[in-house]
Formats: sequence, C-alpha cells, structure tokens
Amino acid sequence: MSVTGVIGFVGAGNMAAAMIRGLLSERVVEPDQLWATNRSNDVRLQGLRERYGVSVTRSKRELVDASSVLILAVKPRDMGDVLAELAGLVSGRLVISVAAGIPLRTLESALGDAVVIRAMPNTSAAVQESATALAAGASVTDAHLAMAETIFRAVGDVITVDEELLDVVTGLSGSGPAYVYRLIEAMIHAGTELGLEAPLARRLAIQTLVGAARMLEESSEDPGELRRRVTSPGGTTMAGLRALEDRGFASAIREAIGRAAMRARELADEFGG
Repeated sequence: MSVTGVIGFVGAGNMAAAMIRGLLSERVVEPDQLWATNRSNDVRLQGLRERYGVSVTRSKRELVDASSVLILAVKPRDMGDVLAELAGLVSGRLVISVAAGIPLRTLESALGDAVVIRAMPNTSAAVQESATALAAGASVTDAHLAMAETIFRAVGDVITVDEELLDVVTGLSGSGPAYVYRLIEAMIHAGTELGLEAPLARRLAIQTLVGAARMLEESSEDPGELRRRVTSPGGTTMAGLRALEDRGFASAIREAIGRAAMRARELADEFGG
C-alpha cells in the first residue's frame, strides 16, 4: 500500500533516517513526498537530502504546511519545545509521536484538534526489522490507523495496543534490542575467554541468535517447547541453562523490562503528563 500526500519528520536523527530509508525501499512513498526538519543540525538535514532526495527546511511552519502527516521523531526531553512550536499549526493533521513516555492526553492537549497516534518502534527499524506498537488517540479513525500501520510496516512488524500497555511495550521491545546486544556481547566475551578468536566468537554468537529467532518465527511452537527439545537430560545445554537460572536469568529479564517500563512512566510524570 502506498501513501498519498507528504510525510513530514520533525527530528532528523537515527529513527527518522531509518523510517525514511524503509519508506523509500518499500516504495510506500516517493522522495518528493518526504520532508524533514530538526532543531539545529544542518549537516544532518543536508545528509538526508543528498542521500535520499527528500526536502529539508529549517522552518517547522513550512514543513507543516507541506505535510499531511507529521512524525515527531524527537527525544522525550525535546518534546516540550516541539509541541510549543507546533501549537496552532497542525489542525486536522495526523500527528504520530515516537517519543517514549509522552502520553496521548499531553500530546492532544498541546496540539488542539490534531489527530494523534503514539508509536513505539525500536532501533531495528534501521534494518527494517522493528517491532512497533501503536496506540490511537481519541479522534483516530480506521483510516488514520491504517495510514500509520502502512508507514511503520515499512520498517518491520506493527501491532496496535491500548495506550496503558505502551509502557510495557517500551520496556520489552522498545528497549529490547539493547538486552539482546548485551547477551551477544556476553556470549562473545565468554567465547574469547575460553579460547576462541574474537571474530569467530562473534560470528558464532550472531548466527546462533539469527537461527534461533528464525526457528521461532517459522514455528508455531511455544519458545519453551523449542527450548525443551534441545535440552537433553544431563547434556551440555541443560548444564548451561542451569548456570543461567542459578544466577536468576529469568528474574533479571523480568526486572529489566519492568524497570524500563517504569522509566517510561516516569518520563510522563517529568514531562507533566
């Protein structure tokens, strides 16, 4: 499905660049349907224009006037300034925020009669493998939601959830790539400490992750069942899993997701939501 109209990115960082690349790669839009602006980094804007052929501007008013959909791809700490600049300019437009923790009620209050959706993608959008959750504001229609799904499907998988679940999504999949990178980092370090050359340990660890993820994706089995299938009684895998569980592996993951979700809620409080 293609998108008609112009998509304007407020913010030109890594997430905006990943989404622009995905939208163009999947032919959801053409370059002349994409605009971008940011607070102060002209080099970043020019880089997007030269690499992707998108339009760039230093004026948020110009970007809003050109766009039918706005994506607020800024950090939570910058959202207050952005909302103040956009107040009164975005009437009737679809506005999608990818900032963690900033609630719909805050966005809707600041933006008047704009149509607002919150989205929580993750950094795997850079390789079009993001897991993105959407939460719809009060005035969102099925057509608006379909538009948002089309946009984010260009960079991976998309689901829709109630907003009350979005902080948990943030803790699980929004922050999740970092947990996976830490696991792979630890596996590589263990391999090298036990005698493998670093490039070989890295290659084996990454392929192990890719293969396990592919097995889960292509199988209807529960991950616990797949784990049991490769865990022979008294075997090497059982010995390794016992070491993990003895050190609280599952509870550590639960705490990591819980703390990240709590931090997302704290961001809302700090912002005034």
